[in-house]
Amino acid sequence: MKQFLLLSLAVILALGSQAQVVTDTLKNDSIKKKKIIIEDNWSNKKKKPVKKPEYRAPTVYKKKKSTYSDTTSVKVLNKDFIKVVENSKGTKVSVRNFADFEDDSDTTKIRIGRKQINIIDGWHGTRIRIEKVRKWDPETKTYVQPKFRGHWSGFEMGINSFANSDYSNYSAEYDDFMDLNLVKSIAVNLNFLQYDISLQKDKNTIGLVTGMGLEWNNYRFDQDITLKEVDGMIYPDPINPDWSVKKSKLTSLYLTVPLLMEFQIPVKNDHRIHLSAGLVGGLRLGTHTKIKYKKKGNTHKDKDRDDYNLQAFRYSAQVRLGYRAINLFATYGMTDFFRNNKGPELTPFTIGLTLVRF
Repeated sequence: MKQFLLLSLAVILALGSQAQVVTDTLKNDSIKKKKIIIEDNWSNKKKKPVKKPEYRAPTVYKKKKSTYSDTTSVKVLNKDFIKVVENSKGTKVSVRNFADFEDDSDTTKIRIGRKQINIIDGWHGTRIRIEKVRKWDPETKTYVQPKFRGHWSGFEMGINSFANSDYSNYSAEYDDFMDLNLVKSIAVNLNFLQYDISLQKDKNTIGLVTGMGLEWNNYRFDQDITLKEVDGMIYPDPINPDWSVKKSKLTSLYLTVPLLMEFQIPVKNDHRIHLSAGLVGGLRLGTHTKIKYKKKGNTHKDKDRDDYNLQAFRYSAQVRLGYRAINLFATYGMTDFFRNNKGPELTPFTIGLTLVRF
């Protein structure tokens, strides 16, 4: 028994000695390493001083005005022909440098050429003011000298007639069948496009003018006839005498292109007398005759479309003269009205005036 106790005590002492060795090993190795790791991370880290909160005035944010812009444009030959700009200030429409429309909160501005119409809504009602458009140069503090501007674009009306009539290819019974009622033989011109070319470097009084237009010519017959083609030639076609004829005419539509040289003479207050001369070419777009009559108490309108042997292309000499609101023009045909030997020889001419300038 004693031997067993002694043996047990020896084993316990041996295990205790081994445990002390393990403890020392942990103390000398693992714990030291762990201590180093702990010191590197947080145990010996310097603490930052705590700052006291500072007073800051509240920030005032300004509310920005809502802005937007939307632009729409129509291009012709890679250039803006019509441009529409819509934004928070209003709407502005520009038409190829010769017309503008601008609408904001209380004023509407309409510019045509060098004239501007201002429609102003105020406390005391609506006012309309018309003024000239003059560009201001902030560097020189003077008005910019305007570019040369001719006199072609606009809406015109005139009277048509014929000169140098020759019916030698017809028998006597057909003489003068193209006689016109001058009062009702109306020409209507819509010259919608204009280009100006200045021929001076430092002045703006001489230049070339070109563009495009549409020309409607009404030739009201003096007799109760219309036209027909027989064997390639134009002949009169009498209207039934039992019909009550109100109107009988020949109408043509031409696309026109001018080439004019214009001279401008300054008079006073920046007003000028203008004189131009040149050629106007025309391409026929359509022709028709029209009869309006009463038959048995009922009104009838007959319209026949044909070329009636009119020139497909013609050119005319034109002269234009004007001062301020008075603008006159005269056109004299350089080609016959009908094609060669297809009708009587007639030289068309027109005298008229410009009602509205663009």
